[in-house]
Amino acid sequence: MRARRLLLLALLIPSLPIFGACAAFHAERPRVSLVDVGLQNVGLLQSSIAISLRVENPNGFRLAIERGVYTVFLGGQRVGTGATTSPLSVPAHGTSTQVILVDVDNLRLLSRLRSVLDGHAVDYRVEAEHVLSGLGSRSFKSVAEGELELGGSSTRR
Repeated sequence: MRARRLLLLALLIPSLPIFGACAAFHAERPRVSLVDVGLQNVGLLQSSIAISLRVENPNGFRLAIERGVYTVFLGGQRVGTGATTSPLSVPAHGTSTQVILVDVDNLRLLSRLRSVLDGHAVDYRVEAEHVLSGLGSRSFKSVAEGELELGGSSTRR
């Protein structure tokens, strides 16, 4: 019995610095911002909007994003959710852009964009959840907010 304990202790001691380093590891969450929005796959009842998002890495090391899930709100109302189709690598203190397809109900979308078509801006919100690979599937949430205006320009808050 004592030999087993000594063997277990001998196996665990070399790994203690690794566990300490993981506990001390701190990653800041990636920031997301809306770059562009466009219609794609337009149908009678349902369409897809292509949303270009810029993901910014505030850390001093590369972020390997295994997957991202994005929920889009216009005028305070949820219009759809989309996800990444492939992993994303964001360099240290750098940015990467990814296009996400979000399926939307046309009637719901048109009611939200009525003010845009009338020449007014509409508030948008994109809620992002990024799952990082290599960190035990650790996830980070971030939000992008601003106003969309006809003509493709958007302002960020």
